Amino acid sequence: MKATKALAWAGAVSIAVLAGVFLIFQGLQDFDLSEYESRPIAFSFDGHSVAGTLHLPHLQDPGHANPPLVLIVHGDGPADRYSGGGYMPLISRLLDSGLAVYSWDKPGVGESQGNWLSFSMDERARLAATALAAAKEQPELKMSPAGFLGFSQAGWVLPILAEEPAQGDFFVIVGGAVNWLRQAGYHTRRRLELAGADSKAIDKALAQDAKDGQKFLDRDFSYQDYLDSGMDRVPMPEDRFAFARRNAASDSTASLARISSPVLTLHGAEDLNVDPRFNSGIYRKILTDNNPANRFVIVPEATHALLRAEAFNYQLEGQMPSWSKALFMVLGRRAYAPGALDTITIWIKEQASTANSLSTSPDRSN
Repeated sequence: MKATKALAWAGAVSIAVLAGVFLIFQGLQDFDLSEYESRPIAFSFDGHSVAGTLHLPHLQDPGHANPPLVLIVHGDGPADRYSGGGYMPLISRLLDSGLAVYSWDKPGVGESQGNWLSFSMDERARLAATALAAAKEQPELKMSPAGFLGFSQAGWVLPILAEEPAQGDFFVIVGGAVNWLRQAGYHTRRRLELAGADSKAIDKALAQDAKDGQKFLDRDFSYQDYLDSGMDRVPMPEDRFAFARRNAASDSTASLARISSPVLTLHGAEDLNVDPRFNSGIYRKILTDNNPANRFVIVPEATHALLRAEAFNYQLEGQMPSWSKALFMVLGRRAYAPGALDTITIWIKEQASTANSLSTSPDRSN
């Protein structure tokens, strides 16, 4: 009897170990895109070369399949085409769903020339539109419905692209904010709350933040003025200061009101960077009646990037400990909050199908 129980226990342990190894292997596979056809695509923007990679899903009729195309628009920071590998599970999931994906290195990052810190949000939108035109030159994509999937700071880029006449067939905004300065205030509040500050100290800091923010809207506020003000313990470099000055007035309200194309917004319920309920509410208020396909989703237990909050909820990437980074590698696409990737891929495929139907309708063909 004891031997039988021991064998059963050993069998159960072996099954558990094998299951664990299988799940780890599955997660690591999401960082290997070699099974899909990929090709480099570079394009010229304002005299500089911008480099990226197009990934194609498995095509039954190569050259004529016209799969839906998703262009990834970065958030803040010096991101390469894969955001240091962070995009790979997402790209893998999109490819598995039959979607082509194009992403590029920000200007001045990786193989791209220029300096992303010299860009306004309007210029970022022009760059994304130029990337779309370059991707659509590929023979498999000439007739493909195409749209943009943007993160965080891209919340000020995609509404510009989506204004009529829209530069795409669909637009997905993840962790977007409507107003730059209000978003900065929320970020400060959450940072201080996490540090254990009391309400009085938080209110005082937010009042000072509001005053400092207004200075960034003053055209005469120079970098030396900023240094002399002492508003930051560790001052921004001058090019980062110029970027903040250039974009501090960003507010997408007016652009949103001029959008009739389908828009999906997603926010993590536990977002530490952008107020999820406030911004989702603004998107809903402005966009609900603009297109019946519009959706506004707050994902439970999800971070700013829609990852599982219990393991990955940090304001800055640099704050993420080694164990959390390792867990992300092990989990791959399963690092995302349940339902988040399904919501994105299903909605995109629905909009792509609608765009295909409209392009072949008699009204469009005459």
